[in-house]
Amino acid sequence: MAITAITSVQEFDEKVLGSKGLAIVDFWAAWCEPCTVMRPEVEAVAERLKGQVKFFTVDAEDKALRPILLKEDVEGIPSMVFFKDGKLLDR
Repeated sequence: MAITAITSVQEFDEKVLGSKGLAIVDFWAAWCEPCTVMRPEVEAVAERLKGQVKFFTVDAEDKALRPILLKEDVEGIPSMVFFKDGKLLDR
C-alpha cells in the first residue's frame, strides 16, 4: 500500500517531520463518514504518486496519537496536512 499508518508520536516525528520532500498526512477516524468517503480517492492518489510523495494516516481517535493533533493544530476531521522537508506547507 502507498499509505503508511502512523502508530506513535515518535514515528510521526521520524517519518513525517524527518522526511525529505513532500509528505501528506490524512487525519481521520473510522466513525467519520466523510473520511470513509474520501479514503478511496486518497488511496488512488497515493498509488498514482508513489515514489514522488509520501502519504501517511493518523487515526484521530487513537489517544496515544492525540499529541500529534494538538501539535499540528488539527481541530477537525477529515484533515489533510501537507509537509515539505518536515515543515508545514499547507492544510
